[in-house]
Amino acid sequence: MNQLYRACGRQSHAMTAMAAVLLCLLPVSHALAAELLGLYVGAGIGEARVEAATSGQFGAPFPSLSDFRENHSAYKFMVGARPISLVAAELAYVDFGHPRVTGLPGLTSVDVSMKGLTAFGMLYLPVPVVDIYLKAGLARLDSRLTVTACGVDLCQTARLAPTNTGFAAGAGVQLKLAAWAARLEYERFNAAGGNPSLVSAGLTWSFL
Repeated sequence: MNQLYRACGRQSHAMTAMAAVLLCLLPVSHALAAELLGLYVGAGIGEARVEAATSGQFGAPFPSLSDFRENHSAYKFMVGARPISLVAAELAYVDFGHPRVTGLPGLTSVDVSMKGLTAFGMLYLPVPVVDIYLKAGLARLDSRLTVTACGVDLCQTARLAPTNTGFAAGAGVQLKLAAWAARLEYERFNAAGGNPSLVSAGLTWSFL
């Protein structure tokens, strides 16, 4: 009987030691998986060129308008994976801001907001020191166009809210410092009858 108790005790200690080793290895395995996938997160700020087609979009009493083009501060958040040095994939949320123009002939104001999701495939060029990359993919952007016209005693407002899924492309340069990377990039989109664009500077952090 004593031998049986001792055998059971040795088995219990072995199982406890094995469980402890597995628990210690779990975070290591997660870290290795993240490193192998090249997972990273980041954010950027910059200036957007907001464009939207307004000509012929609004009926009476609104006058014929020229297409809307204004610059505005913008930001984005991204998450991506770079499993090999030459190829990456990235998802991002982009907000182009809410530019507004007032004092137009026959109008009180025209304003546009634009935001949405992007998905890019990225190709890194084999150059030393810095990363130079090209990107192409799709963007789904929600736009809001609001026009207000005021007469002698009456103001009227018209709104459009198109959602576009279209081609997007860009290019950038990136400098890596350990897990951190600083990047500067240009992106161009197709939305709201125009071709809005974004110049941004950002930081990313990789799960090393």
